[in-house]
Amino acid sequence: MPDNPGIRHVLRIPPYEPPVRHNCDRPRRYATRRATAHDGRSPRPTRTAPVATPLAPTVDPAAAAFAERAVRVVLEVLDRRRPDTQLEAVLDPVLHDALAPTRSAHPDAGSAILLRTRLRAVDADTAELFGSYTRGHRVLAVAGRVGRTAPTRRAPHGWLITSLWLG
Repeated sequence: MPDNPGIRHVLRIPPYEPPVRHNCDRPRRYATRRATAHDGRSPRPTRTAPVATPLAPTVDPAAAAFAERAVRVVLEVLDRRRPDTQLEAVLDPVLHDALAPTRSAHPDAGSAILLRTRLRAVDADTAELFGSYTRGHRVLAVAGRVGRTAPTRRAPHGWLITSLWLG
């Protein structure tokens, strides 16, 4: 090739990486004696039929909507913003009789404001209720159980709170 000032020569890049070695060639630097005869490999899984895990029951969307409305009604009755008779549509009769005479112990603490409610299904007709609400500067908890009932004229939605804890 003639020497031409417009042509540049390309040189090979010198190798900077070490040569490739296979795992069997690699020396063991940290060979230590094991305290047990176990060589560190996991045992082979046995070929068995896959175990079917039971699916968790899903929450009925109507139950979730009912739970939020019902807890709001209960808190408003306790704050004397609603009449006691409205509890009949959302509470089991036994629970209604226990909760109806109860009123807010500290009316000067402020009104209760519901923050969130969640449901976890127990079965197709029952769900666990949990959530939180505020009263003044405090965040408090609500928990209970919601059960499906036959729709009535008083409770057409077909759900009732069967147990309730306000804390």
